[in-house]
Amino acid sequence: MNGTALASQLKNIVCGSVHANEPMSKHTSFRIGGPADVLVVPRDIPDLLTLIKALSDMQTPFYVIGAGTNLLVKDEGIRGVVIKIANTISHVDRLKNGILRCGAGALLPEVCKEAAQKGLSGLEFASGIPGTVGGAVTMNAAAFGGFMADLVDAAEAITYDGHQMRLSREDLEPGTKTTRVLSEPLILVEVDFSLKEDSPEDVQELMKEYLIRRASSQPLSLPSAGCAFKNPEGQGAGRFIDAAGLKGVRVGGAQVSELHANFIVNNGGATAKDVISLMNHVQEVVYSKFKVTLEPEVRILGG
Repeated sequence: MNGTALASQLKNIVCGSVHANEPMSKHTSFRIGGPADVLVVPRDIPDLLTLIKALSDMQTPFYVIGAGTNLLVKDEGIRGVVIKIANTISHVDRLKNGILRCGAGALLPEVCKEAAQKGLSGLEFASGIPGTVGGAVTMNAAAFGGFMADLVDAAEAITYDGHQMRLSREDLEPGTKTTRVLSEPLILVEVDFSLKEDSPEDVQELMKEYLIRRASSQPLSLPSAGCAFKNPEGQGAGRFIDAAGLKGVRVGGAQVSELHANFIVNNGGATAKDVISLMNHVQEVVYSKFKVTLEPEVRILGG
């Protein structure tokens, strides 16, 4: 079934927005990517459940994304359905005992600001991490020694055949840049963060310090997908890339950042093929010089 026909069918099933042959360059921080057959933005959790069950019954492949900040979509695009939950399922509510309940589609920087305004401390390190709550917890995103999964009290998830389940922090089985959610896979729909009460002024001040440090060390003015490679055990991937003399190296419109060697940036007109070729080159050079294998951190979809 082509994208137009599939989109027409799904419009009769879900309440959210449905887009046929949607360019994924509009939905990734890299600003790269061919069209998805169909992109659906569900209205809420019940709408997401309806969609998942329908796609399961139709045996139609689907992929779930947040804000696309850790994602490279190939130039050929994605066959099947992309479900985007950024800026939807995005409620943020303060509960008792320092619990902040967030929809998985809530943007993490906005959640951090709201936590600060409510006088809840713990998320300051994450204030500069782009993307959604769901994506950050799924990947166990980290910054300045803090890890997202460490703050989770509990989470609600959906299986790929549409069943709901509640997970504790331990149930997430967090590792370095991964959790059980990623490996099974599951879809996070809601996260309860366990935070500590503090004065809004102190929380905002610490958050500001982290944001300044991030801005001084990362190429935030150019499109990218964050760190390109996972850090080898106990060592920074960027240090190996820098030591290999690869800062500034380009393939087409893709370039190893001059500011942070573990960032590959879109310097204008980069294709997914450019980025993948550059990543392969970096891996080959680093291995030849240091016998270190760099594993991609960026999620690659499509083709």
